Amino acid sequence: MGTSRWRGLVNSGPRRPRAFTQDTAQVLALDKKTRQLRYLPAGEGNGEMEPGVTWRDHVARGMLLCPAPDCGLPFGRVVAGGARRHHFAHRPGEGEHDDGTGPETLWHLSAKDVLARWAETHPDLADWTLHLDDTPITLPDGWRRPDVLAVSPDGIKVAFEVQYSALTGTDWKARHDFYAKAGVVDIWLFAHHGPQWRPATTQQRRRAELVWHDPDWAATVQLSGLHQTMLQHGVIPLWLDPTTQMVGTATTRVHPANTSPGERLWEDAAYTLPPRRVFPACHVAADPLEQCDVDLAARELLTPARRVHHEERDRLQEDEQVAQERAARVRACQEERTRRRRAAEQDKRRAIAARAAEEQAEREKREQEELRQKEEERAAAEARQKMPLAQQFPPVFEQEPPSPPKPPWWKPWQRRA
Repeated sequence: MGTSRWRGLVNSGPRRPRAFTQDTAQVLALDKKTRQLRYLPAGEGNGEMEPGVTWRDHVARGMLLCPAPDCGLPFGRVVAGGARRHHFAHRPGEGEHDDGTGPETLWHLSAKDVLARWAETHPDLADWTLHLDDTPITLPDGWRRPDVLAVSPDGIKVAFEVQYSALTGTDWKARHDFYAKAGVVDIWLFAHHGPQWRPATTQQRRRAELVWHDPDWAATVQLSGLHQTMLQHGVIPLWLDPTTQMVGTATTRVHPANTSPGERLWEDAAYTLPPRRVFPACHVAADPLEQCDVDLAARELLTPARRVHHEERDRLQEDEQVAQERAARVRACQEERTRRRRAAEQDKRRAIAARAAEEQAEREKREQEELRQKEEERAAAEARQKMPLAQQFPPVFEQEPPSPPKPPWWKPWQRRA
């Protein structure tokens, strides 16, 4: 797939801040009056929070508090200048969070809030009931409490899990099986920092599947054992950047396995597909969360990148089908040529064998004729030996031949005839 096609599918809205840059900007604030979280949209720091009330005015009145645990202090200002994303900030000397747990917990809270806001406004989930970290899924052998749980009127449940801390593939498989046993569609999203986000090394970037890089892809990250376990079970890793409300999809661009040795590889001949389990790293294709849907049949969050994956998979299958048909035709032609060559060789061998048989028959005929003649001669000789000598050697003449006449006396000199 070329770059232009990808851009046409993914970038269909206004320009957004670059996602997955590990930005620590605080874009959520707790409304002191309503006790609800307020999200500061990108580039709206100088705009209105609601009709007649700007973000700056609300911050100046101390109505927006820091939602970080053990903080609760009002934000001192709105940073809305420069190249960085617009965000809230404390006054100098205030709101110094513990880097070990504070920002991580804050971002996890931000991610859950972003997901809840998206689910509330999504048309396909309009009549669904949302539960934010307050409704457990219970089974006889245990229980799990998803970060965000969406329940449809007919009882379909979709659990969103935002994973920021370290997690092994075995633990994830146990949780995934738990949700499957409970009949719940579980959608996992990982943090854009910490143990779930490790940029790929230079050596990994040189691998064949990472050579082609679309400019719209946000980053290139390593695939941990957890991610490879997910790929093994058909679950594509996703990442969430709550600051920009973008979802990252694990993506690679690979060439078909039937490429001939020495064949020059072009970018347009590659396929944009999810990484395989054996890949140590992958690209992250960033898409706006608002353009994503929940695919209940596939039990996944259908991002624009995943739609591209499905289209590319269909294209790959069609190309493979065409390649198989072409290979079948080539094999048929080769088999036909081989059949004709073998038939010609067989006809030639038959002709040679027929000619040799004729020569052998002629040779046997001659030998039989010679043998017959020899037998006849031997029989004649044996018959002669049994005959009397007089019969064997009959006289040439029955009487003596007359003497030749004498020449006349006058011709004594003539030589007799």
